[in-house]
Amino acid sequence: MAGNFGLCQALELREREIVTFVGAGGKTSALICLARELMDAGKRAIVAPTTKMLLSQLRQLNEPVIAAATDDLTQAVGARLEKENIVTCGRAVNGEGKVMGLNAADVRALAALDADYILLEGDGAAGALLKVPAEHEPVVPPETTLVVTVAGLRALGRPLAPPFVHRFQQAAALLDRMVGSTVTAEDMAVLLLHPRGGRKGVPEAARWTVLLNGAEDYELLHQARDIAARIIEGGGARVIVGAVVTPAPVRQVIVREGGTVGIVVLAAGAGERFGGGKQLLLLAGRPMVRRVVDITLAAAEGEVVVVLGHEAGKVAAALAGLPVNLVYNPNYRLGLSTSLQAGLTALGPECRAALFVLADQPGITPAVINKLIGAYRQGDKKIIVPVYRGRRGNPVLLDRALWPQVMALQGDVGGREIIRACPFEVQEVVVDCPGILRDIDTPADYRAWLKEEDKNPLF
Repeated sequence: MAGNFGLCQALELREREIVTFVGAGGKTSALICLARELMDAGKRAIVAPTTKMLLSQLRQLNEPVIAAATDDLTQAVGARLEKENIVTCGRAVNGEGKVMGLNAADVRALAALDADYILLEGDGAAGALLKVPAEHEPVVPPETTLVVTVAGLRALGRPLAPPFVHRFQQAAALLDRMVGSTVTAEDMAVLLLHPRGGRKGVPEAARWTVLLNGAEDYELLHQARDIAARIIEGGGARVIVGAVVTPAPVRQVIVREGGTVGIVVLAAGAGERFGGGKQLLLLAGRPMVRRVVDITLAAAEGEVVVVLGHEAGKVAAALAGLPVNLVYNPNYRLGLSTSLQAGLTALGPECRAALFVLADQPGITPAVINKLIGAYRQGDKKIIVPVYRGRRGNPVLLDRALWPQVMALQGDVGGREIIRACPFEVQEVVVDCPGILRDIDTPADYRAWLKEEDKNPLF
């Protein structure tokens, strides 16, 4: 978990949670992924359906405890928990090889055991990518603290019909669309937000998160970001964009919208010249990456995206509690260009420009960021760069019209290539901040910063 950014962190799990997964397009895979992360972290979890779940799926984690009586089930699960971290269970196995789900009394009894988490699957989807629940679904126990509604992104562009959409007639009715119509990003967002769709059955006291699954290429990431924007605007608090059956199960976490200029903090690099882990260096008691992100938040009214890569789990933990969107770049070892691209895919559709901030430049200030954004809004240039005593530095702002050029970059190259290719689109902005020229690349840089810490900008 210290490497890739996992579901545990993306969901911001709290102690002793009851998590119910509903929806389609990877619900069971997400549940199994989370259970394995918890097991790797040394946590103890109980996994079960509340409706029906294939025996073979539960066996991917453990041979399930099967007992029809609540007392027998609880006793057997408790005994297994003394020896194993993950215990799967159900009330019976039917003739179709499906495990019959827990009832409300079972869940209450199991919640009293010494387990850190209970993970439940609350409905079925017949293998579809998108669904609307039937009258009897989902089965979400009132003790649930977190509901995760899953939707498969590969339903986009498919017909509103089987095998892509489960309960397709109900879905068509909620959307006021014809059966067989092409599923759009707007359709998916509407179904997920609808009280008879993705939000159905969520207990009043529970948190609700949407997981958009299957984001394995840039096109799907862009479409997912559009859906996430609509969900956040519609009252959702958190949208996870992921690919749960891959080694990088979480690609983006969206919690914030707004603003025509988005800020992208590049924090994915391994810091090889430093020896690794430089984002977590302490500056006045704060990890460097958190200091830089705090600076961007003080300046920005809109969206701040942090691109993670090396030691993503640790970096994400250092940013816990901050209102920022996170994106994991599984290709960060291939060079800076991949992090620029990952950051752009995480920006909302309303963004007209991106300001790229380096996580190893703790000497920049909110005033610099505001001055660059102000120059962009007041002028007509597509590239804005800061200048201190005649030297150009970072951060650099790029208009959306140039983003296709960024998406075409390869290897360890960044904004300089775009600046070199478009010299007449550059506006220089003079700033009184030497921090735009100074980064922390080596241990000597870090020692020099600490030696002069009382002279560096306070923040």
